[in-house]
Amino acid sequence: MTSKTIRITADSVCDLPKDILSELNIKLIPTYVNIGDESIPDDGVSLNRGEFYQRLPSLPAQPTTAAPSPGDAQTFFQNIMDDGADHIISIHVPEKLSGVYNTMRLGAEAVAKDKITLVDSLQLTMGIGMQVWVAAELAQETDDVNEIINAIERVRQNTELYAIIDTMEYIKRSGRVNALVANIGTLLRIKPIVRVWDGDIESHSRVRTWSRAEDKLRDLTREEAPLDRLAIMHIANRDGAEKFLESIQDIAPEKTIIIEVTPTLGTHIGPGSVGVTTLSKNWRQ
Repeated sequence: MTSKTIRITADSVCDLPKDILSELNIKLIPTYVNIGDESIPDDGVSLNRGEFYQRLPSLPAQPTTAAPSPGDAQTFFQNIMDDGADHIISIHVPEKLSGVYNTMRLGAEAVAKDKITLVDSLQLTMGIGMQVWVAAELAQETDDVNEIINAIERVRQNTELYAIIDTMEYIKRSGRVNALVANIGTLLRIKPIVRVWDGDIESHSRVRTWSRAEDKLRDLTREEAPLDRLAIMHIANRDGAEKFLESIQDIAPEKTIIIEVTPTLGTHIGPGSVGVTTLSKNWRQ
């Protein structure tokens, strides 16, 4: 037993599976996906991921996404404090890419600023998830906030996230890249590999075929071995994710995760994509 109860929270972009959330008592605040005039919490219940991605190609307009409101954040933190937390460490999508972090800051200030530590993950999907996962494990073992924050930083520095983008069409629609670049990628059928690092999404490699993109993704994954943890992400492409995992089974940790990316992120990327998040064993040094 520890003398201080530290709770770990995050937003739903972190993509951690429900069994890990439940086991480690991690609470998530949902972001929102706007489809037409409807704003739907991306909480895994109100918006089914599989059904959403089936509908996405035929929707008349690309959905937009939104952060929770400051009122949502205030209620979220207050409920956790009322449930017995002495301190909350809340880990979120990068401030460079989303308004979520600022919303959570406002909510924290309204509840108990000195008892809530906000962390900019500088990552996306399971890149956030790795930080949340490790932090929640440590929160069950220690009452030292600084120890957990230091561990989060080590995890961040030893995490890599790469993804193959199947089509540039959705990124083009979202306005997240230059339209000319998106058009060239579509015309040449280039399969770009992107990297998430330091809160930015950057182009890492461009290859002409999916097969070559997979080869490159395998090489990038193997460069991070030995691995402490591994997640394979996909958008409406579980077969592709399973096939990729099988091809690197020799370096994959026993409890490797396969997860479908949250619609908040996936609506900007589109179906078919596959990615990896690695956590090197070096983080423990």
